[in-house]
Amino acid sequence: MSINQKQNEGGQIEMLAAQRQLYSTAKITIGIQMILAGPVAVIATLLGIFYPDLKNYAALLGVTILVLDLVLLSPRQKKLRSQGASVQEAFDTKVLDIEWNEIKAGKRPEPELIHEQARIFGSDTRNLKKLENWYPVEVQQLPIHWGRIVCQRANVWWDSTLRRRYANAILIILTLLAIALVWFAFSKDLGMTDFVMKVVIPMAALYKLGVNQFVEHRDAADRLDKLRDHADELWFDALNGASIEALKMKSRHLQDEIFDGRKKNPPVFDFIFWMFRDDHEAQMNKGAMALIQEAKIGCQST
Repeated sequence: MSINQKQNEGGQIEMLAAQRQLYSTAKITIGIQMILAGPVAVIATLLGIFYPDLKNYAALLGVTILVLDLVLLSPRQKKLRSQGASVQEAFDTKVLDIEWNEIKAGKRPEPELIHEQARIFGSDTRNLKKLENWYPVEVQQLPIHWGRIVCQRANVWWDSTLRRRYANAILIILTLLAIALVWFAFSKDLGMTDFVMKVVIPMAALYKLGVNQFVEHRDAADRLDKLRDHADELWFDALNGASIEALKMKSRHLQDEIFDGRKKNPPVFDFIFWMFRDDHEAQMNKGAMALIQEAKIGCQST
């Protein structure tokens, strides 16, 4: 059975639905973090500026938000994305015919977890339809030991491109916000003590979250670029006659790194994914077709 046939089976679609739901819940948690660290922190800052008697309460609110993020929200979203990575790994190992690595990935995700999260995701045909053809359908033209390399490369290319765009957007927003706050503080003739109490402390949680998001997505993109280089090297090995077993072993090693990245990397909000989806999908499919044509030429010349 080809990769394309496997990825669209009912059991695999259920795993994708569970994965999307787990990541969706993680994104909601990040959204809560952003609301607390963003609008709430900004309001507290403004209250401290315009109502000096409230500056201590504004500072206290800023510290409370920071502690809540460290103790509750950040650990929760990390657990959710770890579960999502585990379910995605189960999908990949099944579809790409790779052995499960318990040392790296731990135990397989519980069937109850997959079923529960898929049920929460829902049975809407339109939503489930979007989960079909997760990997480029063109890989069905290749044998499995070549097709999985194309899929792994497509995976890391897509993820890297999306995260780098997101990281750049965050950096621009944080920079503009910092400039605006400093200008506002000067316009109000705030002293250093008032600036720290009324602006810096209330905004600390926002900048902690923003900087963490920027660093995590930028570092994730860098790691994914290196994995893409490894996939290119693996593809070179395939074109130069490496054995099926050698390619499968190296694909397993590459998959280990992809799994590690999924556990570490913060999720990207759905609206950003859908904003670039069509463009990225077209580029991904073109890249896959280029590799497939390269493989065909290589086969004809041998």
